[in-house]
Amino acid sequence: MPRRRFQTGRVVKRGKKWIGMYRDNEVNPQTGQRVRRTVTFNDGVTSERAARRELQLYLDNVNLEPPSPRRGGKTVSDLIEEWKQTVAPNRKAAGLRAALSHIRTHIVPLVGSTPLRDLKVRAHQTFVTAVGLRVSRKKTVENVYGTLSSILAKGRKWGYAIPRVGREDLEFPVDKKPKPPAFFFDADTGARIINAAVLPFRLMLLIAALCYLRIGEVTALKLSSLDFKRKILHVGAALDYATRNETTTKSNKSTAIPMPDLLERELKDWLEHGHKPNPEGYLFTNSKGEPYRSENVVRYIHRTMTKLGIPRPKGVRVGVHCFRHGGSSELLDLGTPINVVTRLMRHSDSKTTLNNYAHSVHDSERVASERLSQKIEKAIAQLESTAEMESTPVKTV
Repeated sequence: MPRRRFQTGRVVKRGKKWIGMYRDNEVNPQTGQRVRRTVTFNDGVTSERAARRELQLYLDNVNLEPPSPRRGGKTVSDLIEEWKQTVAPNRKAAGLRAALSHIRTHIVPLVGSTPLRDLKVRAHQTFVTAVGLRVSRKKTVENVYGTLSSILAKGRKWGYAIPRVGREDLEFPVDKKPKPPAFFFDADTGARIINAAVLPFRLMLLIAALCYLRIGEVTALKLSSLDFKRKILHVGAALDYATRNETTTKSNKSTAIPMPDLLERELKDWLEHGHKPNPEGYLFTNSKGEPYRSENVVRYIHRTMTKLGIPRPKGVRVGVHCFRHGGSSELLDLGTPINVVTRLMRHSDSKTTLNNYAHSVHDSERVASERLSQKIEKAIAQLESTAEMESTPVKTV
């Protein structure tokens, strides 16, 4: 057990009252120091000797208490191993894979041997800068730092002496390369791809386009998800793209989504002529009776685009999510209120919808731009007319 310093405390007189001060064995997770305690004695304590006698009762509880193992000596790697054993098993598979990748690639190599008590602002800033030199995207740096912050926050709750550092204390790097424009399928392009697809991919893509589902949510659909009486789809599960294990959706809740007439007809036809019964009741299964892997659906989209001559931009992910992005943009173009689009996308707030899923120019923006354009065009025409008059020679008689 590590040795702990014996405390004698301190007493002072404030006004007519004597006050005693000492430090408890409890560690403040924000500062990494032991908590300071203050005791105000009653009017019967009238001298320093009496105050020290009263304070000794509190000091005995602190000095005689068996010392706990010192936690400030642990390193980031030690905390990570504890986190892997106690927290990681409760995470979703996709999120855990990303976190473990951050740990393996960046966190352990850069700060794994750093004692927890030394993780102050400078250490955090050095880590952020080092990660920024390794990657080209600011978002990647933020995600890696988010993983580290989450682990450190858990360590504080466990009682480890880890200084608290806020994101506002740090400066993150800027993007080294401009972010490529988002790629999405508008209604016409989406219709071409769906029309060229064969079953069951045709129906899977139609569901993604009309119900704005993510790929894992499409592959996780079951017969129990369909409610023809009320014309809705119940979306409450998603399949992990790597393991095909069933988990909750990104929003962590079940949602009822409207079933358009077109989709209702296609689904009924599929159930009558194409669906293969399976023990789990999945709507779509491959030749082995298993749900489709997400990457196989994405590869089919790529092959269909190549067949139709639709170019696929380099460095941009193209998949089922392009239907989701296109759907949100089409809805906004049609004048759908933003709160309705946000609910259909199942976003937590409209900010996410506008910042990440609105890929169109609204009519009000187009009108404003056109007004300025007309004003500039008129001014240029006047200048050209004036210049032409000045350059024309005056004929004298």
